[in-house]
Amino acid sequence: MYFLEISLPAGARILHVAPEKGIHDAVSRIHCVDRYTCADIDPGRYAFAKCEKIDLCDLDHWPSSHLDLIMHCHVLEHVPCTLAYPLYHLHRMMKPSGRHLCVIPFTSGKYDESFQEISVEERVRRFGQFDHVRRFGNQDIGSHLGKLLRLPEVFDATYNFPEERLREANIPEPHWRGFHISTVLNLGRDDMLLLRGA
Repeated sequence: MYFLEISLPAGARILHVAPEKGIHDAVSRIHCVDRYTCADIDPGRYAFAKCEKIDLCDLDHWPSSHLDLIMHCHVLEHVPCTLAYPLYHLHRMMKPSGRHLCVIPFTSGKYDESFQEISVEERVRRFGQFDHVRRFGNQDIGSHLGKLLRLPEVFDATYNFPEERLREANIPEPHWRGFHISTVLNLGRDDMLLLRGA
């Protein structure tokens, strides 16, 4: 699990959006964690955890510079507001040394989004799922996420993790390189371009 590769300070504070049970159970066993907040737009879906409500389109009231780690997997494609808003605020909420681990499903093609009322069939055709509002294309990353986040020009998980560690985590070798459906981004607070100099 990638989060285990992150060095957490004593008294660490973690925000886990749309928590996965396996990761939740592993984080719950880390002794240095002071506050582990699980949160979702629909917290009732998580019987295994005490889950708070979070609306990623309404984060103004969350305090700044207080989180050591933020995690979410396949969340941003569901968020029905401009992408800059949740990314700006999530990075604002991180301590200067904090990390943001997220899986963003990049697919072939170009970026597309719609907050309009469209049919389920059209939503599935354009975004791959009935409850998605956007699709992250890997052909024009510089025009969407690349305008908001400092991203590597070439993604290669072996730069940060030994191959045996990736195998232990059951990450298929074809997913180690390139921007695809299971690319894990490991971002610092300063990787949010809109926060630089703020």
